[in-house]
Amino acid sequence: MKVAVTGGTGFVGSHTVAALIAAGHQVRLLARDPARIPAAFEPLGGTTPTDIVLGDVTDPSTIERLLEGCDAVVHAVSIYSLDTRDAARIRATNVEGTRLIIEAARRLNLDPIVHVSSVVAIIPSNVPVDQDSPVANSAGVYGQSKADSERLARQHQAEGAPVVTVMPGSVWGPHDPHFGESCRVAADFLRGQTRTIPAEAWLAIVDVRDVAATILGTIEPGRGPRRYAVAPHYSLLRDVFDSLNRLTQRKVRYLTLPNPIIAASITPVGHLQRILPFRLPVPAEGIRTSMAWPPVDSSAAANDFAINWIPLDQTIADTITTMVERGQLPSKYAGRLAG
Repeated sequence: MKVAVTGGTGFVGSHTVAALIAAGHQVRLLARDPARIPAAFEPLGGTTPTDIVLGDVTDPSTIERLLEGCDAVVHAVSIYSLDTRDAARIRATNVEGTRLIIEAARRLNLDPIVHVSSVVAIIPSNVPVDQDSPVANSAGVYGQSKADSERLARQHQAEGAPVVTVMPGSVWGPHDPHFGESCRVAADFLRGQTRTIPAEAWLAIVDVRDVAATILGTIEPGRGPRRYAVAPHYSLLRDVFDSLNRLTQRKVRYLTLPNPIIAASITPVGHLQRILPFRLPVPAEGIRTSMAWPPVDSSAAANDFAINWIPLDQTIADTITTMVERGQLPSKYAGRLAG
């Protein structure tokens, strides 16, 4: 199939493009900046896409050029930032971009129309969640943008459109070209910049390669609307930090405090971030989200696409190793994973 991909130079997008090409699909890539293409694909060892449309996902004419002549689309573009200063850009790209892509893809009869959503669209929740859990309201700018774009996708699904949503949790793994939020969590801890965390903070983690495998599995026409939640590894944040210490053979210290004490500081931190010219090491939205993560049932994707989830230790180790390789983390902080 000929598959249009937005966000293909991002973390999830680049791995998805590599998986699509390896499976024999043709890929047409939307890119705002062609200079970002080599950094996204060369480390993955596959073929770099040559069918490229330059432009922005919020421009309708660009979207028409991208989708014309394609059979399916993977909409992976998203601004994943917990920096409140990015609010306007986050909403324009994550919500309006999703609306434009789905509406144009429906007009052109593409099948499937794959929207890369997020588990944050269905949390906070007091119970375990899966692909059919209702969309929730988030207090954070990023989380609310993903909730609103997921609602858009579900409206089209309710009308019978072949829209497929893939909802990853916290995505870790090798070769994040842009040093995203998961890399920041690991790097800030290993640098000793994360001193205090909530005692009951959780992460529902998935390897980027497993997200790409799930998206690849959805590229089949005639299956109708579907949803998949993918976040098989449910861990306390302190256990993730302990794993980082164990895998690097370092002894970075941190302190845990009761959730109510941490929660009391969240709102002031969020207000402070809005006025500071630099990013704080602990975003308020990230802490708030970590205290609301429930377990995520990822069995639908595992069963439909025969995915054996990559072990969490391997995911964490590969995250750190490739951060060093890409110059995103000095080797002295990676311990035995510095290679």
